[in-house]
Parts: sequence; structure tokens; C-alpha cells
Amino acid sequence: MTLTDRLPQSQPPPTCHVARAEGVFSRIAPIYDLFLGRPLTSLYRSAVEQMLSAIPTLCPTSQKPTCVTALDVGTGTGLMAAVLAERGFIVNAIDTCENMLKAARRRRPNVAQFSCAPAHSSSMHPEAPFDLVCAAMLMHGLPRAYRRQSLIDMARAAKHAVMIVDYAPPCRLLTAAIERLEGSFYQDFLHEFPEDLSGCFADVSTFLLNRTCALYLGRFA
Repeated sequence: MTLTDRLPQSQPPPTCHVARAEGVFSRIAPIYDLFLGRPLTSLYRSAVEQMLSAIPTLCPTSQKPTCVTALDVGTGTGLMAAVLAERGFIVNAIDTCENMLKAARRRRPNVAQFSCAPAHSSSMHPEAPFDLVCAAMLMHGLPRAYRRQSLIDMARAAKHAVMIVDYAPPCRLLTAAIERLEGSFYQDFLHEFPEDLSGCFADVSTFLLNRTCALYLGRFA
């Protein structure tokens, strides 16, 4: 039995978590790229190149008769969406924080179609299904039940693969301290995420990107 069979079909995110997270990211939206734009863009480029090496059929080329599509879940200011567009993907991107979306539309107006939607609604997007569905530095910020619900829905929305970029073990004290201030679920995520992934995907690959982060790639066969 998979997580899809065990969990409710439409479990909303906890209200307190949504309010806290949106409050944090609304406040930091104007300066997010100033501090994190360059390192995260570099990280995401490494992740996308690793993903394309693992699944070369997803690589957009001029010879392909149709476009290769992607959905970026929890896009924030659109950093991952921009990297995907840079590699030739036709990108849609969703987030629930209006201030982050405003920053994305202002700074990266041509990289994606940005819209306001929660993480568990990927399969309800009007352009679904997508060749690739991804989430970058999102999953560790979600409580486990809602993280699983979002993963399941991302899997429903993906034709070929789901790509997650997020923290990797071991737990690091400085990261844990920073994430505690943000109110994330960092330490629980490190222990729980491998099981979350294996419950959703027949094939899971993990690629370490640097000392703290990894690419998690879920496929269906």
C-alpha cells in the first residue's frame, strides 16, 4: 500500500503553519535574493544538470517536436523556475506567498507563468500533467502529514519525474539553529524524508550536491 492509498485526497495545510510561514517569507521577500539568490542559483543549476544526466530524455532540444514542461512548487522568488527556463523548459510556478510571487514577477517576468496556489494542488493546475514537477528548499519547511500530501499530489501531476532539492543528512547545528528561527521541521525532515519518498515512488535516487543539500529524484518505473 502506498501513501496515495493511505492519506486523504484533499488534506489542507495546518492553518497555524501557513500563517507562520507566510509571515516569515512575506517579511524577507524584498531581501531574499540579495542574500540567497547567488548561492541558491548555483545549487539549483547543479541539481538540474544532475537531473538531466540521470534522465536525458527530459533534456529540451531543438530536435524535440514538443515542449518539455515543468512545474515549480513553492517557487518563492522564482530562482528554480529561472534555472529551468534557462535550460529550455516551459515553466509554470506556484506559491502561496503573494510577496514572494510579486518579487518573482518583478525580477523574472519572462521565465514562468507564476500563480498563487498551495503545494498540495499541483495536479489541479490547468496545465497539468507536467513532464517534471519540482520543489526546491520547500519540503523541510512542511509538517510531515502535509509534506506527504504534497508529494503525492506532485507525483500525480508529473508524467516522468519529481525533483526535490533540499537538505541532506547529517544534521548540522548551525543549519538547525537557523531553521528553528524560521520555524521549519529540519531535523524531523532529515529522518523522515527517505521513507516519505519511498512511499510515493518506485525508483528514488539521491545525489549529494554539496555538504548540506541533495537532489532527490523520484520516478515511477
